[in-house]
Amino acid sequence: MALKFFRKKKNIRIILWIVTILIIPGFFFWGVGIGGKSSSHYVAIVNREPITIREFYDNLWEVEEKYREIFGDKYREMMEAFNIEKNVLENMIREKLLLQEAKKRRIKVFKNEIIEVVKSDPLFKNEKGEFDEKKYREIIANYPDEELKKIEDRIRKQILFQKLKEQILSETNIDVSNTEIEEYLKHTGNKDIDKENIRKWLLWQKREKYFEDWYKNLKNKAKIVILIPLEKKGS
Repeated sequence: MALKFFRKKKNIRIILWIVTILIIPGFFFWGVGIGGKSSSHYVAIVNREPITIREFYDNLWEVEEKYREIFGDKYREMMEAFNIEKNVLENMIREKLLLQEAKKRRIKVFKNEIIEVVKSDPLFKNEKGEFDEKKYREIIANYPDEELKKIEDRIRKQILFQKLKEQILSETNIDVSNTEIEEYLKHTGNKDIDKENIRKWLLWQKREKYFEDWYKNLKNKAKIVILIPLEKKGS
């Protein structure tokens, strides 16, 4: 079904998003000594839903490849400096919690929404800024079916998470007062900045903070069991 949809006519952003949405992993296989036959296949359990060893190392491998591409020979040094294994798992736990919350709220993503995201990608547009189906087909022809399905799943999750975020933000009244704008201007010492732009910037900051606080509360209430060591060596 997913491939049929991609092969049809309107799928795009996926290819760029496969680069931007990857979390960024490493490839260190720890000895995971966990009691119990079933739990030995997991790296974490989030509200009774497992994150498997295979899922974790798939993510970790993708991240390692991305780091290798960006940092070259120093990629492993950078990964260790940022404790990438821990960050990858944290991102996977976050994704699991957000998926659970979206399901609880019965938030859905429809194929036409995925299509619109794909069609909006500049990579597949012609000189007039219109979606070019021929160009799209030529590009995705180089991707195997399994990869296209992964990309579609990534786009679906991104749309789902955005819908969830908008729903959470709609449940509160966040605003920016004139006093806050004046305080900001006073702090920066620049009186020439457009006040409307400042209002948008401060509003964005407030909304982001509200959502992150909401997520922290969600995580604090969740039952999360981590089954592998993730601290830096020597820490």
